[in-house]
Formats: sequence, structure tokens, C-alpha cells
Amino acid sequence: MRLGFPAPRDDFASSATTITIGRDAGCDLRLEDTGISGCHLRLSHDRRGTVLDVLSGAPRVYVNARPVRERALLTAGDQISVGSAQLLLKSDQPPPAAPLANADVRSPPGTAILRMLTGALSGQTLAIAPILNLDGPDLPAGSVWVELCDGVPCLRSRAAHAQSWLRVNGHAVTTARLHDGDQIVLGMQRFRVEAPTVAARDQAAQSFLPHEAALPEDTAGPRREVWWLLLTAAALALAIALVLAAR
Repeated sequence: MRLGFPAPRDDFASSATTITIGRDAGCDLRLEDTGISGCHLRLSHDRRGTVLDVLSGAPRVYVNARPVRERALLTAGDQISVGSAQLLLKSDQPPPAAPLANADVRSPPGTAILRMLTGALSGQTLAIAPILNLDGPDLPAGSVWVELCDGVPCLRSRAAHAQSWLRVNGHAVTTARLHDGDQIVLGMQRFRVEAPTVAARDQAAQSFLPHEAALPEDTAGPRREVWWLLLTAAALALAIALVLAAR
């Protein structure tokens, strides 16, 4: 679990699945900012992700400027406001850099999308088909964009100072290879990547293919068994005919 702070404080990193945050010396992460209780909140990591619990008696916490009174499920890139302190939940490793290849115009629209998480358009989706330009604060048009490279979404920026306001999973970037569930922060805007893997798409497509109808010879057993039954039936018929003729 990794938490970032405004400079110049270094990141807090812990291999524990649960950490406590507050003013008390017994907390795993001690913060002495105003408005923070002795043991203010707990972060736990499980298969669902990172769960934030506001501890009993502590003032509310804000996640991405939204109040949390008891519990919230977090993802890398979320900003936690506790008292006057600002924490940033980061992924353990920064995202890999995007490859040098240009946009793949052969990738069909809808291969990957960005879902808006903030503002009046929260919940709406933006298709990458195959290039999607993102508007940023005081940026020339086309300075930040997402493009498809062999079906994989890649974030790129031409702005030299992009790291001051462009982040992926809490890490400052100028370029990144994106994966399903990644969170992009561009100034005050937040986006979640929804990009199923190629294998997952192929598996989903296969699930809709009808099973081949069984051919009659496939259900009648091996071919030599069929011929044996036919010869036996013919022999019986011949024997019956000879008996009737003898009478």
C-alpha cells in the first residue's frame, strides 16, 4: 500500500494489508495536521481493493472531494482529505510507458473507453476510436490524448509540464500504457479506463458461438460397429428366408 503527499514529503509505503492513520504515536502513519483525530481512519486491502473505514468518533473524511462518513472502496489515484492533510492512494508501481508505435487505425471503435468520474458528465463514456483528445487546464488542443496501439489504450502528452497535473493511478506521467481499471487524473478531471483484454474479448465472443450440431455418425458409435450391425441383420434375414423356403 502506497500513499503520496504534497512535496517535499516522501511517499509512505507499507507491505501490511491494514494500516491506521491519525495523530497518535501508535498509528502506522502519523499525521499532525489540524482536524485529525488520535486514530482517524483505517485502510485495508483485500480482493475488492482498498477499503477506507472512518473510525468511531472521528470527523468525516473526503475522497475526491466527496464526504465519507463510515466506509468507502478506493482505487489507485483517489485523493483522501483528512483534516487539513491531503493523501494520494498510489499503485505500488507506476504504469509502464506507452510504446513508440502510432495509433492503430485498424482497432475498431469501442475496443476501449474512458468513463468520466467527475463533473456534470460523470458516468458518461468516451470512446477511443482510435484517438481520443482530452482537454486539460490551460492546454492547447491536442496536448493530451489516448490512442489505441494494437488494441491497447496508451496515454500520451506533448506538454513538457504534464507531470504537474497528469497522473495515472496516483503517479505523475507524460506517457503510459493503460490497463482496465486504471484511473487517469487530468487537473480536476478523473477518468476510469474500461479496456477488456484481447483474451477476455475472444472468450466472450466464443461464448456466443453455437455448438455444432451432432452428425448422425457421431452419435452412432465407431463406423466398424455400424457395419457389424448391418452384416448381422443381413445374415439373420437370410437365415429366416432359407427356413421359410425349406417349409
